[in-house]
Amino acid sequence: MDGITYHSKDTASKVTAEALVGKSLAPFGLPDIKVVGLLPTNLPAIEADELRMDNLFLLEDGSVAIIDYESKFVKENFVKYMSYAVRVLKRYAEQNQLEDLKKLKVLVIYTADVEWAQEVYDLGSLILQVEASYLVHQDSDRIYEDLNQKIHAGVCLNEEDLAQLMILPLTVKGNREKQRYIEQAVNLAKQIPDHDQVIRVVSGILTFTDKVIDEKYAQKVREELMMTKVERLIFNDGYGSGYGSGYGSGLEKGVKGLIEMGQEVQLPRDIVVQKVKDTYALSSEDAEMYFGRYWK
Repeated sequence: MDGITYHSKDTASKVTAEALVGKSLAPFGLPDIKVVGLLPTNLPAIEADELRMDNLFLLEDGSVAIIDYESKFVKENFVKYMSYAVRVLKRYAEQNQLEDLKKLKVLVIYTADVEWAQEVYDLGSLILQVEASYLVHQDSDRIYEDLNQKIHAGVCLNEEDLAQLMILPLTVKGNREKQRYIEQAVNLAKQIPDHDQVIRVVSGILTFTDKVIDEKYAQKVREELMMTKVERLIFNDGYGSGYGSGYGSGLEKGVKGLIEMGQEVQLPRDIVVQKVKDTYALSSEDAEMYFGRYWK
């Protein structure tokens, strides 16, 4: 089976990050920090196998922030953070904009598996200090019950509510308990009246729990999410002609949309190929022709 492409994860991560713009990081335990913008992360690599950084944020106080998520503390993480910081500095230097970089923050959000972590790495002339938040301090049961009551009372969820639901599984310890909360959070999200919010929240849950979620369950949710998106687009006449007629430009528009949605929800390529073939009654050859054009 083909693996999930980095493009797919990057798309989901970008969508989740965009939802934070204009909001505080209160759901992550950092209420005094507000995100006001996203910055491009096409940073210069220092080494050929350099780790990619998904998002770079502009904060309300004018500082630039690197945000990372960890499920355990190891001292070697400081090397990763230093590498990220050097790449940010290098980009500003290459663009002759070092004067514009007033402050660079490294924000580390720890799942409930970590109750304490070293936040300062002091090498004498070089000191790296991170600002850490520990999700173990979140009241998981209370958050779930509050969101459950709001949804069933027909109350419109705000952005902080949506973020809390996305990261809820990370506020409990252990993979087994996380999986239980993942399934509870997904089921609760499906009951949100706003279909766009359903898609955003479920995508966010998949993104934040990528390293711990049961893969068979994740794939099932991704398939359901993709078909939900298809139904919404058909309902809104986005790809109706392609789905209904199966001819001409409408078909290509529909196939393209389905391929893009499959990648957005992180489905493996072979699963999306089969969905496209089944939905539009295409031969393997015709399906592969479209994938050659639109699968990135």
